[in-house]
Amino acid sequence: MRTSFHWGGLTLAVALALTACGGGGGDDGDERDEGATLDTAGRLAISEDAATSLRIYDLDSGSVVSNFALANSPSAVYASPGRRYALAFQRAQDTVQVADGGVWQEDHGDHLHDYKEAPKMLAFRIDGPQPTHYDDRPGQASIYMDGRAPGVPSAALVFSDTDLAAGRFAASATFANAMHGFAEPNGNALVATYRATEASGPTQAEIWNRQGSQYTFVKRLETQCPGMHGSFTRANVTVAGCSDGVLVVSPQGANDFQARKITTATGVSTIAGHPDVPRFVGIGNSGTPSTTRFYDIDAATGTATPIAISGWTEGRLRRAHGFDRAGRYFFVLDDLGALHVLERSGSSWTTRKSIAASIPAMPAAAPFPAFATNEARDEVYLSDPGARQLVVVNTSSLEIARRANLDFRPSYLAWLGIAR
Repeated sequence: MRTSFHWGGLTLAVALALTACGGGGGDDGDERDEGATLDTAGRLAISEDAATSLRIYDLDSGSVVSNFALANSPSAVYASPGRRYALAFQRAQDTVQVADGGVWQEDHGDHLHDYKEAPKMLAFRIDGPQPTHYDDRPGQASIYMDGRAPGVPSAALVFSDTDLAAGRFAASATFANAMHGFAEPNGNALVATYRATEASGPTQAEIWNRQGSQYTFVKRLETQCPGMHGSFTRANVTVAGCSDGVLVVSPQGANDFQARKITTATGVSTIAGHPDVPRFVGIGNSGTPSTTRFYDIDAATGTATPIAISGWTEGRLRRAHGFDRAGRYFFVLDDLGALHVLERSGSSWTTRKSIAASIPAMPAAAPFPAFATNEARDEVYLSDPGARQLVVVNTSSLEIARRANLDFRPSYLAWLGIAR
């Protein structure tokens, strides 16, 4: 069954049936009544390069326990805000499919109860024009639909794991124009991009306020952010990338936000952050040869400081990045296959270690290795499409713990499970 929602000319269709479908089932059985707390490392949702398969890899057994057939080859795979579901974006085909990873936690009032069951594919699906950006924050996330020019505007859906379990989204917003933008959930507000009709891309931020299941426009912030792309929100402060620095959007009161610019020597197009780290990392490419540059962004003081990675010479490009679960380390994979581990101390970052040949034979073209963080164990993961392996890095020893062989070329990764 499919229900359609019409917002200002935009139609997003959501299939509400929640029955399981698709191939594959778990071989670990159900553990619904085994106890309140489970000792589990969780699972990985892994897509196959140039194929429609989405595999659920159980980290406890070290094996694929489900193999689901998607409608199309995914353009990205993300974890839901509560880490129970995998979201398989299929941008070109205007759809997002949802898989239940089968590991989750419920609040039973006097205790938290853990569950581990066989994964399943949901019939629940979100259809809309070019789902692209995914902004995941504690407790809620948004899918940003780029829309299509002319005539099909961009839109955003905001939801929690509870919403996905019920086959719904919590709230939505429809914007004036199609654009490659973002919409950051920020408390009861939404920080979204704005593109002027004559502009090729977004250059300003707008504030929207949630009223029930809809967001209504509040104000457009005047500060310009040319080349606006990439964002992250922490503690109600949203930072977005600009071609001349970053834009910092922060609350001043109920539904009142202000924006200010922090300039950088080169442009920023990606913002990395962690809930427990009171700073942001700005990332962007510049120069000849093109080289990835990194900046420590202090939104509180309005400063941006270049981050120097030991051995990062001109021409080096970032291929993957991410924090460990505690936010102590920031990992950067370069285009030669070396994994650089940065550690923050106060306002500075130092290169704690570089692991050469983490990916022994780096692909010359996409798909490049993807990065995922285990939030229940001290591990992070890299996909190695060429070697058909999953690379497991221990974040305590900062060593490669193992290379798990796969019988397919992995592309996108998402960790699913119970954060500890």
